[in-house]
Amino acid sequence: MQKALDDVSLTIEDGSFVAVVGHNGSGKSTLAKHINGLLLPTAGTVLVNGLSTADEANILPIRQTVGIVFQNPDNQIVTTIVEEDVAFGPENLGVEPALIRERVDAALDTVGMREFAERAVHTLSGGQKQRIAIAGMLALRPQILVMDEATAMLDPKGRADLIRTLKELHDSGLTVLMVTQYMEEVTDCDRVIVMNHGRIAREGTPTEIFRDKALLKECSLAEPEAIRLADRLRGIGVPISEQAMRSEAIAEELCPLL
Repeated sequence: MQKALDDVSLTIEDGSFVAVVGHNGSGKSTLAKHINGLLLPTAGTVLVNGLSTADEANILPIRQTVGIVFQNPDNQIVTTIVEEDVAFGPENLGVEPALIRERVDAALDTVGMREFAERAVHTLSGGQKQRIAIAGMLALRPQILVMDEATAMLDPKGRADLIRTLKELHDSGLTVLMVTQYMEEVTDCDRVIVMNHGRIAREGTPTEIFRDKALLKECSLAEPEAIRLADRLRGIGVPISEQAMRSEAIAEELCPLL
């Protein structure tokens, strides 16, 4: 019987932006759910700021430290009005009303949804709902934000907007762990962890991972179109750097050559 997670050992550094990638069934979502104690290890130890998830007394402080956003925003939104949903978490923690108002406004500002504060949730697009789910987590003031395939149900524009928001959150000091199947989303990360059959197949920078064509093939991971384009350009002698992993970056390097 294959284990969901098998001999996995890793450390997520404070202030980092880490992506976990892998095909369906590779164990990446299972790993994400262990980080805030939604799942508990049957062997080994998971520590969050030195606190073991196996100790029931630690679950509340761990979940206050680690906020997690899932694939379907409709499964995470519990009220009908945007600002009420973002306030739901702090209210349940007994935060003072004045501080709740402050946190809700700040969280909606961060995800670019302040103007939608009084809107009915059902009138929002999928991308906007996912931003509200993130705002609800930010209002809890977590130190770590885990995105468990949170872009899977979004269109390309919605995914790009959400990744931009995550990058801004990381730049402001938040630790971000992003679980995804979309390889183009990992190019701005500090580090990529590749999962395969419950194990860590490799860790490295985006450049190191994309350079390993055999690894991508073995783990059934699609190489982003921009990376393939850059490889073809380099193959015909065009001096495109390996750091140019997005179409915009490739265009910037091409323009002075034209």
